[in-house]
Amino acid sequence: MAIWLASMIVPAGAAAQGAGPPTIDCALGYHGMRADVQSLAGAEWSQEGGYEIATLAVPDRWRVQIAFTAPGHPAHPAVTLRTFRKQVTEVWTAESKGCGYGDQGQFTILMADMKSGDTELTNASRHEVERRKEGKSPLSPAP
Repeated sequence: MAIWLASMIVPAGAAAQGAGPPTIDCALGYHGMRADVQSLAGAEWSQEGGYEIATLAVPDRWRVQIAFTAPGHPAHPAVTLRTFRKQVTEVWTAESKGCGYGDQGQFTILMADMKSGDTELTNASRHEVERRKEGKSPLSPAP
């Protein structure tokens, strides 16, 4: 999970169409959402740490990673969505939600891990923005 969380701070290469990031609809079920996400233009797929992950992004605006648990994962079947949004402060904020169709106890653990990861990723982005601003004059032009 740590590798998956760390990889999410790196901007995705694929550009998705549309004004806002996609979301998930738990009513579709695991397989329904999988089919829905597979139909999204521009999605890049990867496999990491017990997940099959679709990544979509509009550079400098938002990016999402929709993760499907693989068989053998304790919370399988489950789907998670982590959305990153770039704020006017240049900080990328992370927010997760998910749908669990298997063991609800394991799904609760998965979502607690996701929420903790959201905080870590948002704080890391905030610290990076603060680091870049250190040493710059308040009168220097913005990039």
